[in-house]
Amino acid sequence: MQADDQTDELDTDLMDTVATAHVAVDVEERGEHLRQFSCRELPLGKLELFDITIDPVAIHRSIENIYRDDNDDFLLSTQVEGTVIVKVADTEFIQRPGDLAIMSAGEPYSIIHTQRSHRLILHIPKTLFLERILSHQVGRTFKPQLVAAGGLASIVHEMLKALGFEADKLQVTEQYTLAECLLELTSTVLRSGANQEYEQEHVKQSALFRRILEFIEANYTDCELTPQKIANANCISMRYLHSLFQHAGMTVSKWMWERRLKATREDLLDPGMHNKRISEIAFQRGFNDTAHFSRAFKKRFDISPSQLRQLAQKQQQQP
Repeated sequence: MQADDQTDELDTDLMDTVATAHVAVDVEERGEHLRQFSCRELPLGKLELFDITIDPVAIHRSIENIYRDDNDDFLLSTQVEGTVIVKVADTEFIQRPGDLAIMSAGEPYSIIHTQRSHRLILHIPKTLFLERILSHQVGRTFKPQLVAAGGLASIVHEMLKALGFEADKLQVTEQYTLAECLLELTSTVLRSGANQEYEQEHVKQSALFRRILEFIEANYTDCELTPQKIANANCISMRYLHSLFQHAGMTVSKWMWERRLKATREDLLDPGMHNKRISEIAFQRGFNDTAHFSRAFKKRFDISPSQLRQLAQKQQQQP
């Protein structure tokens, strides 16, 4: 079996693992193959805590997934590292490190990991959530929401982080005590997080950021694409564009360079592209200076473009 076939099998196995890690989902790769994923399930009395680390990827939970695993737990999540875009029906928001998000596994959703992500997800059984949390929300029905970092949200964030290290070492009685505390804190967070203006602003901001990413995806191979052109195409100022990407943990230019470099690497590993010169591949992916491209590629992947191509060809020739 050739090395690239083995790699494809590993990718498929890893994606299958992601698809059933804590709830059933569909997995969509984002620009490069999925290489890193880990999921630890930690007991916490009647609750469960999942500690997940994953490469950039899009996770989609469909109606079919919900029928398949019959899981309607409520999910309290926090980001330790990385940024994700969360979309549930008409609600969409950006979740950054320290933010909390509350949603239901019984409703279809999408979570787009825009970069390598470390995420903690607390599962609260539906019956428990309705009895202990939603019943306290007078006159309100539940809707997915983001609670920004700060105040009580930061306390819950730090508590979940600590549990990620210690939950599997706790005695059963300690687990139940902490579970009770988390249920009370979640109820309080929901009551204090009902700032509609803030939520609406995040909905608009998230939708705009997603449109910008889609615009870059469609145009990143244009060597004349600049942050100014991206801002103009999306009818926003350069200052606002840079602010959106700053919140996502990356500059606009670095985002474009990263996308071009990853695409070029995939081309260099593709046997069907071996008849093309490296410079030709680089130009097709939006680079206009081969020397600059080669330096950036080696700095990013710790191997030169020519060395990577040679290594790929040797692996493909192995029986």
